[in-house]
Amino acid sequence: MLLPATNTLADVFSGYNITIDGNFDDWTDKPKTDIYFDYNNGNVTKQASFLSDGTYLYIYIDMDPYDKGHNYRFQGYGWNIRVGNNVTTMSFIVDNIWSLQPGKTTPIRSVWAFSNKDPDHLFKNQQLNGASGFLTTEKSSNGWAYHDRAEIKIPLSGFLKNPDFVQSMDIYDTENMGQQVVTITGGSTGGVLIVVSGFVLAGLLFVTKSKKNKIKEIVS
Repeated sequence: MLLPATNTLADVFSGYNITIDGNFDDWTDKPKTDIYFDYNNGNVTKQASFLSDGTYLYIYIDMDPYDKGHNYRFQGYGWNIRVGNNVTTMSFIVDNIWSLQPGKTTPIRSVWAFSNKDPDHLFKNQQLNGASGFLTTEKSSNGWAYHDRAEIKIPLSGFLKNPDFVQSMDIYDTENMGQQVVTITGGSTGGVLIVVSGFVLAGLLFVTKSKKNKIKEIVS
């Protein structure tokens, strides 16, 4: 069954501080968006936050933020990043995830990017040097189900040939996680936050920019 994607508007902000160490306290005050399929009626909901400072992309994923007890493990495959008509797919590799016990943390061993749709030749197809991340398994309140949380830091130069030329990108995993498509935008002077869901994008921006400038508006 094919479902329409729901776009999520993002805006520019600055002043966040994230350490990739497997401790998620620094994500508490960060804006997040729910990720779900409509046919589940909100019963199977994940949550994510995507931030960028113009140099790195920061990702936070919670597979069961409302403690529904779904035994949902980390989904590390099928995350797409779209810039204009170009799409690259990210894979986050974790060893022995199914044997990880509650309260334990393991590193994300590697991050890979590969594009099957890159008419403008924007992307690099490779393992991303400089990427780092951690995954923690937690037990749900029902006493038997497990769920995972993860945080990841990815250098934009690891998958984009010219990061300074890109001012807007979409991130989504509509095959596995939910219908939501998150749009982020920003430059080296500020980061990005997710502010509200349900907006339809009027268009994507792909323009040359100065390292000192940041985009003012993404929806017309």
